[in-house]
Amino acid sequence: MKKFKKYLLFTLAIAFLSEIYFYPFSSSLRFSVGVIALSLFLLMREEISELKLSFLCGSAVFIIRNILAMFFKTMAVKEAVILNFPAMLYYMSYGLLAFSTKVRKDKENLVKTIFLLTIIDSSSNVLEALVRNNVSFNIIQIIFLVGIIRSFIAYFIYWFYKKQELFILAREHQKRYSQLNKLVSDIQAEMFYLKKSMKDIERVMSKSYSLYETYKDNEELQEETLNISREVHEIKKDYYRVIRGFEAFLKDFENDDTMRLSDIFAIIRDNTIRYLKENNKEIKISFNYADNFILKTYYSLFSMLNNLIINSIDASDDGDTIKIVQLSDEENIYFKVIDTGEGIDKELLPYIYNPGFTTKYDVITGKPSTGIGLSHIKNIIEDLEGNIEIKSRPNIGTTVELAIPKKSLIG
Repeated sequence: MKKFKKYLLFTLAIAFLSEIYFYPFSSSLRFSVGVIALSLFLLMREEISELKLSFLCGSAVFIIRNILAMFFKTMAVKEAVILNFPAMLYYMSYGLLAFSTKVRKDKENLVKTIFLLTIIDSSSNVLEALVRNNVSFNIIQIIFLVGIIRSFIAYFIYWFYKKQELFILAREHQKRYSQLNKLVSDIQAEMFYLKKSMKDIERVMSKSYSLYETYKDNEELQEETLNISREVHEIKKDYYRVIRGFEAFLKDFENDDTMRLSDIFAIIRDNTIRYLKENNKEIKISFNYADNFILKTYYSLFSMLNNLIINSIDASDDGDTIKIVQLSDEENIYFKVIDTGEGIDKELLPYIYNPGFTTKYDVITGKPSTGIGLSHIKNIIEDLEGNIEIKSRPNIGTTVELAIPKKSLIG
């Protein structure tokens, strides 16, 4: 049913476009736009049969032109049929030649395709002219010239269509790639807390087993503590499987992939712009880098910069700015996140790395933020053997500087 609708749509489009025509060089030959549409549809749609579409178009053009001739030109039926039959023959001939020359087989070859389209168009037109008994050297010259022009136009539109299609695919790929990198960096961010929970679970299991050893004389209490140990042990095993699965997943990405700093900034910029739009914030954000390094351990950088940028956005109002700057020296790569937001009170700076510490609250629910962003960043930066430094002044802004050894990021 879908295929039938497709043929019907293309046939009607070509048939009606065939009524847009011109007489080149003051000749008696009528050349329509419908042929350009026919060539274009055949190039664009591999699943469409050249023979079927051309025969349907020929029949549709024949019927429409006969109706127009009889109702608007008061032409007799026989006269209308004789006048329009060669046009139907043209389209059918076009389909046969397109099928036999396999014009779509190598359609990315510009010269070959335009040449074949010209031959198909011109040969079909010569056949139509012969049936109309309207052939001369001058007429054949006009036919071939118009054939070249129509073929060029059809192929140019097809080329533009393919370029747009490739652009859309590339943009969609970039969007998915961006989302994947954001997902992986978020997973890595959560890994720290999963590992922390593992240690807590081990501590609880150890305590419950100690209770079991302590209350050996109390069978009921001993049984309860042993059950707790068993259940905690099962939870530990599940956590272990999850962590190992995530670690294997992240290891594959880190080992098999690299990324330029410019690409990382582009992905973070896209994610940030989407975040700003979703939260209806008008904040200007810019990214500048001095070195376009190829990074191997880049998910850690994703995670840290994403967290810092979100912190800056939360601390900023409409009209504020956020700058992300990269610099380097012989040993380290430096990343600065500079905002013109509300800043942090001097008295609070010593506590900002404490897990759970936060000054951010949901304006609707009144619930505080988790307060784990900066503590997480500090853990990552320490794993990379780097440093983090925060300078802030209330109502002026905050600057966060990450100093990471080159060996940790680029090997």
